[in-house]
Amino acid sequence: MPAAGPGKPTVTAPGARGKAPEDKASAERVKRARELWYRGVDAFRNGKYEEARVAFAECYQLMPKSDVLRNLSISELQSGHYVAAARHLTQLLAAPGDLPEKVREEANSRLAQAQAQVGQFAISVDVAGAEIRIDGKAIGHSPLEGNWYIEPGQREITVQKAGYPAEDRQVFALAGVSIPVSVSLETLRAEQASDAHAAQLMGTNEGEAPGAHDEGLSTGSTVIIAATSGLAVLGLTAGIIFTVSANNHQSSADAVALKFGSTSACFPPLDSFRATYCDTLHHESKLARSDRQRAIVSFVGFGVASATTLVYALWLALGDEQPDHAPAAAAVEPSVAVGATGASIGLRGSF
Repeated sequence: MPAAGPGKPTVTAPGARGKAPEDKASAERVKRARELWYRGVDAFRNGKYEEARVAFAECYQLMPKSDVLRNLSISELQSGHYVAAARHLTQLLAAPGDLPEKVREEANSRLAQAQAQVGQFAISVDVAGAEIRIDGKAIGHSPLEGNWYIEPGQREITVQKAGYPAEDRQVFALAGVSIPVSVSLETLRAEQASDAHAAQLMGTNEGEAPGAHDEGLSTGSTVIIAATSGLAVLGLTAGIIFTVSANNHQSSADAVALKFGSTSACFPPLDSFRATYCDTLHHESKLARSDRQRAIVSFVGFGVASATTLVYALWLALGDEQPDHAPAAAAVEPSVAVGATGASIGLRGSF
């Protein structure tokens, strides 16, 4: 596309169209904005796009007009600042007031050019007012309008709001691909409340507060119940974490596959461009499979630990009726192991 932009005779300097409102910038501010405008135009004409970008950026701070924003976005595109160019072109197209049809067509064309070089996250949260951060930097609150442009690469998305568990996700941003990221804080809060309630009930009889019996549990019994219930909570938590991680990796893999339209694009011979995307596809798919296996093992461990806790609690209840045959625990040793290809959960003890 030709680098037509700043400096065209049809483009006027800021403040030259109509009378500026009386409460706008002072005469000195307007004068400074015009100096920056002409400096940017002159730099652009001489192929000094970075210098033009800096001048138009400062000019826009002093005089936020669509003409300045248009020239700033073009300079950013020409100087390789694609993320800033995409954001400013989107802002230009969404600005109130009608743009000339030719300017709108040009802006849409340049926006497509910028989007091909950057990643996009379509972030949706089921709770309004949640703070959204990418790589630790706040980008706004839910609901977040439109897609968020980002440099390609591995990114950490954090969603948090008071009264809800925080959600952290690792997502790989791909150039030219819009990746949906959906977060349900209500679901996370419900799961957290359910886990807390289950943990509270582990050491008590239904409808009865701890310590209601004249005779409390023995030290060995307490250790076993605490270990098995803790292992159950650990298994459930690990299963949820691995499931979320597997879904994130699968989303990244699906985004890569969507980019090509078919996985047959990863058969040799491969050029360097396709090889990079195919490596990403294989890597994300492998991580997704691995995390699913770990999630299955974790949920199985949760079920086994929960069943062990319930069976042992029943055993203790029956033992209360027959004191002479009350069970005792000599030792208990829970263990969890996570490896590159799977995970295992175990409980060893003597009763």
